[in-house]
Amino acid sequence: MKFICLIILYYSTVFIVVNGSHFLGGTITWHPLNESETGTPVAIVITQTYSWTYSLMPCTTAMIASNQFVPNYSGTLSTLELQCIVNCGAGSVGYSSVYVIPYCTDFSAPVGTTVGQRSDIVYLQSGDDFSVAFQSNAWRLLTTAFSASWSISSNINLQPRSDNGLYNNAPVATMMSPIYIPVNKPTAIQIPVGDADGDTLRCRWSTSTNGVDECGGVCPPSSLPPNTTIYSNCTIIITGQNVGDWFGVALMVGLTSFFS
Repeated sequence: MKFICLIILYYSTVFIVVNGSHFLGGTITWHPLNESETGTPVAIVITQTYSWTYSLMPCTTAMIASNQFVPNYSGTLSTLELQCIVNCGAGSVGYSSVYVIPYCTDFSAPVGTTVGQRSDIVYLQSGDDFSVAFQSNAWRLLTTAFSASWSISSNINLQPRSDNGLYNNAPVATMMSPIYIPVNKPTAIQIPVGDADGDTLRCRWSTSTNGVDECGGVCPPSSLPPNTTIYSNCTIIITGQNVGDWFGVALMVGLTSFFS
């Protein structure tokens, strides 16, 4: 059976201008360091996970064991930051941009993928409500765009929960890129999502509206094959058209109120 590749971008609420196309998607999520925290300031752990082209940014087993950074292609990743993009200042008291260059966590030379992750602690104020994003360009060559831009964003909301007075945990999505799908056969992809608070989660396409850029140059539906559908239960129905096509799939994961 013939296949095309589907590159998944995940966001949990819930993409360096360099030569070459090296980015393969990623996720941003966060949670309180102390799950029972009720005071302020509150320590928040922000976790970033990104996938890269292995031939340009190759990790090794030894690098993983010694906790080394993903090889810094063209020497620019170390200067890039996860920056506040919406409601900054009064809405993001205590936030100082953290770096995005991750530590090697996994790789596959046959698949051509390097995976890196990093976690940083920031100290925020109760009531903070703002969005951060890793934004740049140099997606791998996609069917819909050459070296497209990306914008992976996450909303950090530290309003105490009405049910228990504690701070919320962001949802988590655990599927990584790439995913191979057959040509001319509708394929259902179930996004594995979870939430430490036990909240009901929903998925939707990422957008670039109302001042929040969630997808950069791979915003659905124009970034996907015709008739690609996403359901709120985090299922995607997609049909590949040509052998060798690559697509970036940008989606957001959030609570039920995230859709209001």
